[in-house]
Amino acid sequence: MTVLARALVDRGHQVAAISTDYTTPIEQLAPFRSFRAPGLSAYFCPQRPRSFRPAAGRLGRSLDHFAYERECLQAAIQDFAPDVIHAHWTYEFVWAALDSGVPTLATAHDSPAKVVRFTPNLYRLFRYLMARRVLPRCEHLTAVSPDLASDLRSFTSTPITVVPNPIADAILHSPGCAADAASSKSFMMVLNGWTSLKNGAAALSAFGAARRSDPALRLVCFGAGFESDGPAHRWAVRRGLDAHVDFRGPVPHAQVVEQMRHSAALVHPSRWEACCMSIAEAMSVGLPVIAGRQTDGVPWQLDDGRAGVLTDITSAADMAAAMLGITRDASRWHQLSAAARARARDLFALDQVVDRYSALYEAARRGLPRAALASPVAP
Repeated sequence: MTVLARALVDRGHQVAAISTDYTTPIEQLAPFRSFRAPGLSAYFCPQRPRSFRPAAGRLGRSLDHFAYERECLQAAIQDFAPDVIHAHWTYEFVWAALDSGVPTLATAHDSPAKVVRFTPNLYRLFRYLMARRVLPRCEHLTAVSPDLASDLRSFTSTPITVVPNPIADAILHSPGCAADAASSKSFMMVLNGWTSLKNGAAALSAFGAARRSDPALRLVCFGAGFESDGPAHRWAVRRGLDAHVDFRGPVPHAQVVEQMRHSAALVHPSRWEACCMSIAEAMSVGLPVIAGRQTDGVPWQLDDGRAGVLTDITSAADMAAAMLGITRDASRWHQLSAAARARARDLFALDQVVDRYSALYEAARRGLPRAALASPVAP
């Protein structure tokens, strides 16, 4: 969203980024704190720290469907007084935007039904129920991939336009992978969360199997849950799968992109994605991606395997074979690298995404019929 906001400011728009913060005490934020710079304002609204249990004399935020948070978000919207709102995630942010009465374009970034299926807990069930209330109210709606749009069609009769996430020009038009990347035998993984949804355990098992055939392989892991002595690291140690695995955890974004330039492939074992930013950024620098053949969103990003390696991410043997295959065929590596960069430019080019959103903003602002937003899906 930072990339999109900056691009809109560069085009001469006045933009406000409005979000919530659960790390700062409520009384220090309520109803919001704002910071202003030329072209761009930032609003931080309070968020109650607990989902269900009371804290500081307030209910857990899920019990009233984020009512307090939505009230503060509306106060920030009223303060900025926009002509149009682009609200992201089909929960409290879109709900507050719709309640404000300001013309709103909503963008879905996840499938509420798939999320509650893969992470079955009470919090996700409440989020699912919120989305069921919000989505039918959306007059103007986009999704970040065709698979996600398909998932959402049972929630709403509103036509859904597919607009992928944008990638910053600095990454999309970077020099790409280093000359020695193809021969580096270094894989990387970027996953946020040691969960069954992200499926990191299968990837670590696959890497261990691949190393039995080629002991020179190494793996660098980024993201929450993958820090040194974190849950992924401890799991790997208990099973003797930590050799040649570097657990780095959350790091500045620039470090992840730099590692992409020097790796042989990104291994992405997730069971579900909408429009995965790690995959998109890897494609943008020409780093081949190994990901799930049956993972929603991924075959579309990887052009049905023409711009990446699609495999069975439930099978450690299949993932291991994909890892070994990409390190043993330099010609194929370079072919996939070039195809990935070309595909990234087709899908994620910033100017193209901003042009599409700008047209949708104008349609929402002018109150055009919902059918005016319908368009062919992205390539």
